[in-house]
Amino acid sequence: MPPLTEETLMPDTPASSNPPGLFSRGAIGFWFLGLGLLGLVRSWMRATRHGPFDADAITLLWLIGSILLTLMGALRIWRAWREGRPPRG
Repeated sequence: MPPLTEETLMPDTPASSNPPGLFSRGAIGFWFLGLGLLGLVRSWMRATRHGPFDADAITLLWLIGSILLTLMGALRIWRAWREGRPPRG
């Protein structure tokens, strides 16, 4: 077994020539967006389970939280997309 030195513990790896893609940079945004959309579907199903839209306090809290999570995910994806674009002019 080789001796434990800095080179054996943390070998130098060459830097990747291509930058990370949008899915890598905005992974948490896509996660939030997906969870928010699932929450919107769930709150809509709960609010309309007995016919017309009738939401109690829990359903409204679920709906508001899902809207906020969806918006946060879309914002994170938009920011990741802007960071990956080449600079203008």
